[in-house]
Amino acid sequence: MLAEILASFGRQHWIRELPGPESGAARARQRIAVTRGRKQDFCVGDRVQIDPIGEDQAVINAILPRRNLLLRSDQYRRKQIAANIDQIGLVLAAEPPFSEALAVRVGLAAAIASIPVTWLINKSDRIEALALIEPRLRLYQSLSMPMIRLSARHDANEDLLEGELAGWLQGKTSLLLGQSGMGKSTLVNRLVPDADLKTQQWSRALQSGKHTTSFSKCFDLPETRFAPGSRIIDSPGFQQFGLAHCSRSEIEHSLPEWAERLGQCRYNNCKHLQEPGCAIHAALEQGQIDQQRYAIWTDVISEQDHSR
Repeated sequence: MLAEILASFGRQHWIRELPGPESGAARARQRIAVTRGRKQDFCVGDRVQIDPIGEDQAVINAILPRRNLLLRSDQYRRKQIAANIDQIGLVLAAEPPFSEALAVRVGLAAAIASIPVTWLINKSDRIEALALIEPRLRLYQSLSMPMIRLSARHDANEDLLEGELAGWLQGKTSLLLGQSGMGKSTLVNRLVPDADLKTQQWSRALQSGKHTTSFSKCFDLPETRFAPGSRIIDSPGFQQFGLAHCSRSEIEHSLPEWAERLGQCRYNNCKHLQEPGCAIHAALEQGQIDQQRYAIWTDVISEQDHSR
């Protein structure tokens, strides 16, 4: 029998059966599923083969091929965030100020996994705070980063559920990411009115304690507002986003202002640090590459070197 993982915590998963000969036209049953042995390499969005056990439990036997996977990593471990997603919404705000370094890291991981990213600029009603980050937003718009502005707390329902954000969500499986304090939980609760209730239910079922934001979970968006198949995956807030699983070449080719200049350096093995004839440094000195983004790149590469 086939199923999809809606929530995941350690070896325990909340799954929903997928339509098939065994399920017929009946409403898709949801169950708690566990993995065999110590195998834990499953995450939200995975499609899996299961053996039902009784009315509400199952064992996961195998995973179906993924079309993509977003993960973060350091030198010690990898954290799988979600699989089989259509797009990522990175929730950012000016108050408290978002971390540009974290935003860049998310963008790199997503680009390497071939998953499109849109910046969801929350708390857009805070005009003075927003003005402080506008120069950086304009820079990323010049680099073709899509952006949607919203106020999860104050936008009227018709603006939030029928405007630009709703159009972006229609018919897609969208992963929402964000640092703590950016307003992601508020946005999820506005989009899915019973999200808190489902989270509490799944948290109890998965024995994840009181930390209801400690695991990712997938919600169907209300069909009264959204096309069938419209879903969002909520994920825990993060303060770090490692890229140890990515190669130096993948990272450099995922920076749009770098990609067109790679291969133009004097030396084939140029590291873009202090080497003469470096096309990246020449662009940096001419203001064609942003100093802050270059500094973020050096931090990422330094971590890469130390993790190997």
